[in-house]
Amino acid sequence: MEYKNLVKDFADRTRRNLSLIQNEAKAGRDAYEVTQLINSMLGLLVFPQQEFFDKIPKIKIDDLKKDGWPIPCVRGNYPQVSDLKQLARYLRNGIAHFNLRFTDTNGHVDGLIIWNEYQNGKKNWEAELRIDELEGIIDRFTKLLLR
Repeated sequence: MEYKNLVKDFADRTRRNLSLIQNEAKAGRDAYEVTQLINSMLGLLVFPQQEFFDKIPKIKIDDLKKDGWPIPCVRGNYPQVSDLKQLARYLRNGIAHFNLRFTDTNGHVDGLIIWNEYQNGKKNWEAELRIDELEGIIDRFTKLLLR
């Protein structure tokens, strides 16, 4: 099937692929759901940037929280993002520039630490997310893309 609306179709296929890998992992098969989650973030946050990022609404972070969005836990003395657009941009930059580190419990990946840097390499935001929180953000962000 061809792509009729590139960003929407790609987002939908990315979401479906992630679901397939997650189901395989739940069934005990040799599948890497966290790896696919990061690959999905690359596809959902980096790929559509030029066409879609200007359309991301500036929904305040407190309103996102009230609406059930998972909010990253900021680490250190960095300010929390102000809105959805900034959150998407910082997550996009962290993924695109591989500014992340996985966390684990007993050898099982359970989250990640992700950060944003200015062009001069100075960090201006760092946050920690559990895998389920990251999945929640990706799920809600995908729904935005599919509108």
